[in-house]
Amino acid sequence: MSWHTVSLLFLNGPDCVEGSFSSVCAAILTVTGALCCITELCGGEQRHRIKRMIHWAQRIEKELEKVLQHVTGTEQMKSIYNEKKSQFEIKRNNPKDLVDRVARDISKLLNSKRKALEKLAREAEQLQKEHVWQDGVTMEDGEEEIPTEISSSLELEFVPDPNFKNKVNYSSSAVQIPTDIYKGSPVILNELNWTQALERVFIENRREDSSLRWQVFGSATGVTRYYPATPWRAPNKIDLYDVRRRPWYIQGASSPKDMVIIVDVSGSVSGLTLKLMKTSVVEMLDTLSDDDYVNVARFNEKADAVVPCFKTLVQANVRNKKIFKEAVMHMQAKGTTDYKS
Repeated sequence: MSWHTVSLLFLNGPDCVEGSFSSVCAAILTVTGALCCITELCGGEQRHRIKRMIHWAQRIEKELEKVLQHVTGTEQMKSIYNEKKSQFEIKRNNPKDLVDRVARDISKLLNSKRKALEKLAREAEQLQKEHVWQDGVTMEDGEEEIPTEISSSLELEFVPDPNFKNKVNYSSSAVQIPTDIYKGSPVILNELNWTQALERVFIENRREDSSLRWQVFGSATGVTRYYPATPWRAPNKIDLYDVRRRPWYIQGASSPKDMVIIVDVSGSVSGLTLKLMKTSVVEMLDTLSDDDYVNVARFNEKADAVVPCFKTLVQANVRNKKIFKEAVMHMQAKGTTDYKS
C-alpha cells in the first residue's frame, strides 16, 4: 500500500496559548510517530522519502527548542531563580492594587517624558523667535559638519553607553543634514546657529531625568539635531535619512484627517487624463498615515466605492492603502456623466 497524503495536526484555540513550545514539540512528535507507522506500509522509494521527512522533523524540533530557549531565556530565568530563591517569598496580590500601582508608575514615567518634550518645544519656539537672520553667514560662522565613521570634522571623545547601545558624547549634540541639501546655504547655516542653543535644554532635560534616551529636534529645512552626539552611520555609505520623511515627524506636523477622494471615470477622461488622475490619487494616499481615515469613490452614470467592501471611511494603514492603490489602477473610463446643478 502507498500513502500519498499525510495529515498534519494544527493546534489553535486558547488551550494552545499556554505552553506553546511543548504544544509545538508535541505536534512534531505526533507527526513523526505517524510517519513511522506509515513507513511500514510504503514501498522502498516512498519509505526513503518518509525517513527524510522524519529526519527534517527532528531537526526542526531541535532548532525550535534552541530558538525558543534563546528568545524566552527560560534557562537563564531558572538559573537566576535557583541561585536567588532564598530571597524570594510568595505573597498574595490584590489585582486592583497591583493595576493601580502599575498605572501610577506608567503615568509618572510618561509625565516626566512629556515635561521634557514640552520644555524643549517652548525653548525651540522662543529661540527661533529671538534669532536674528544673518544674510552673510558662512560655513566658518556656522556649525561644522556632523561626524561620521570616516569624518573627523568634529573632534569629540565618544564613550560606550549600554543604554544607547552606541558610543556617545554627553557634552554636545550633533547634526544630520540630508545629502540633497546644500550645507552652505544661508537657510541651513542660520538654522544651525539658533538650534545650537538647544544643547543647553538637552543637557538640562537629561540632568532632570536620567532615563531619557535620544532627544531629537527636526526642522522643516531638513536639519536634524540630536543629543547625545554619536557618530552617524549611513548604511552602504549612502545617507538617505531625511527627518521630514520620518513617521513621527509627519504625524507631529499634521493633524489626523478624514478624506474622501472622488474620481470621474466617465469616457471623457480616458487615456492620459485618467492615467494622471490615477497617479494623483496614489500620491494623495501616500501622504496619509495610520491616524487618518479615507475612502475612494468613482462615478459616471452612477457612483460606487472603488473597493466594494469598504463602505465607510477606513484607516489609512499600509494594507488598506495598498488595496486602494490596486483598485484605483484598475479603474477604466466608460459611460457618461451628467452634472446637474
